[in-house]
Amino acid sequence: MEKEPLIKLPWRGRETIESIPLLLEGAQRIEITLPSNYNHALFETLHPGEPPAQLEEIDAAGGPELLAHIAAVSGLEEFRLLTGPLTAARARVRVSSPAKVFIILPGANLKSNERIIHPEAGE
Repeated sequence: MEKEPLIKLPWRGRETIESIPLLLEGAQRIEITLPSNYNHALFETLHPGEPPAQLEEIDAAGGPELLAHIAAVSGLEEFRLLTGPLTAARARVRVSSPAKVFIILPGANLKSNERIIHPEAGE
């Protein structure tokens, strides 16, 4: 079975979090688009101590432990539930602006032409 290069998911809270472990086997990367109002809170959480006039551009990467930082943001607490499954899958995590969380699985080809999957559209 060939893995899908990219699966895009809109943020729907617990529903989104619960769908991810099932997708890990068949994906190279998973992108979760959060509502734009999370950008400020994520920036504050991931870049504490930055000056108030700082451009709130997020680009943080790491292992699944990065999800513990994301889970500190009100409304995103359930990201903590993914730490175990992502650690077992040896996944990497990246958070960027505008408010997106990327889950990158081993062997992901980041430069390939990507087919975007929209599960809500039945693809």
